[in-house]
Amino acid sequence: MLVTSASPVKRPYAARLPPAERREQLLEAAQAIALDRGFHAVTIDGVAKACGVTRPVVYGAFEDRTALLTGMLDRAEQRVILQLAGVFPPVPGADDDVDPDDLLVQGITAYLTAITSDPDTWRVILVPPEGAPPELAERVARQRRLQLRALRGLLEWGLRRRGGPDVDAELFTRAVFTLAEGAGRLLLEHPDRWTVEQVARFARVTLASLHP
Repeated sequence: MLVTSASPVKRPYAARLPPAERREQLLEAAQAIALDRGFHAVTIDGVAKACGVTRPVVYGAFEDRTALLTGMLDRAEQRVILQLAGVFPPVPGADDDVDPDDLLVQGITAYLTAITSDPDTWRVILVPPEGAPPELAERVARQRRLQLRALRGLLEWGLRRRGGPDVDAELFTRAVFTLAEGAGRLLLEHPDRWTVEQVARFARVTLASLHP
């Protein structure tokens, strides 16, 4: 009887990538796992399988799981910082012909557009998956303080320029910031129900009600 041996099935391997591209691929996979199943599900083995590589490939880019998670948070934070660079323009000068309401609505629109253009990154920031490390909350709190400071400078100028009722600048700043963040979460969680344009119209109507 003729006996033939079956050819072994070879495991398909991912193509070789430059280190920077491989690192980005691994971080993208880690973020996708975190958003789908929570931070606790992000493991070296899971990321390796998601990318079709071996564990040593992941360890070649990240020392351990902690370094992988830190890299993921660094990536999200850096993206957010870049996207917000144009949201808070410099405070206009005394002679600048700038409508304060237009400036604020444009800022809110730019903020929400940044969120909708990169929803997965912003989900990590605004709607953290289950099991998020304390480091994430610390990073988010730090960025919020910086954003509040920039927003307050613009709103204090706007309140002086536009006139109207005597509004506490600190409370107004926090109210606007809370509105913008809350709107961002709505856009992420219910994209079929809410749009950037709806929020912008609401902001403009609300500002108009504060005119003298």
